[in-house]
Amino acid sequence: MPIYETEKPTQTQIRVAVSVGGKLRQQYYHPKNPQDLEKARKQAKLLQDEWKFEANMLAYERNKKRKETGKSSAYVTGVSGIKMKFIVDIKHRPIRGAKTKRKRKICYYTPSFVVSGSHNKKLFCKQFNIKSLGYDMAWFKAVNFLCGTKGIYSTDDLQRRKPPVEQFAVVYKWQTKQGHDIPKERLPDEFLQKGSKSDLMRYLDA
Repeated sequence: MPIYETEKPTQTQIRVAVSVGGKLRQQYYHPKNPQDLEKARKQAKLLQDEWKFEANMLAYERNKKRKETGKSSAYVTGVSGIKMKFIVDIKHRPIRGAKTKRKRKICYYTPSFVVSGSHNKKLFCKQFNIKSLGYDMAWFKAVNFLCGTKGIYSTDDLQRRKPPVEQFAVVYKWQTKQGHDIPKERLPDEFLQKGSKSDLMRYLDA
């Protein structure tokens, strides 16, 4: 867990520790009262998300230089069995006014958490739509499904390992590099809200 909270005799200490590009980054907070504690917790969470996002960007850049193997670290969430990606749904629609039966191909993209694996020699795979459920609820349901399927009693640790929504920038870049024309409005709504106030959108176009 990248955020550690330690109770000391005189005060609480909060430590953020994230590996970025193979190097450990750390930041300490020493709140003096309950109001400062809540503020420090929020600052620590924001810093953690920022460093995780940067780490994911570096991982993506390294991945681009490797030979394509059919599997991409861009989809990794940090929880084995759960990936994050745009599900591609291909439809063939009649061409208006066409004199032939030719149809045009339309691709619909849905940001999702995909839970897959095997248990007791049975395969399982289920998708959780981030657009319809919301980012947090989709993760909550994905973790609960994974734990329920594999017989994991406690979900708390896995719930806390939710990747930052900014990681969808990595997913978007990867899948567009593979030839997918994904409209930006199909990114998670939570990402779009943050993207309007940051350099995320410029990164997508780089």
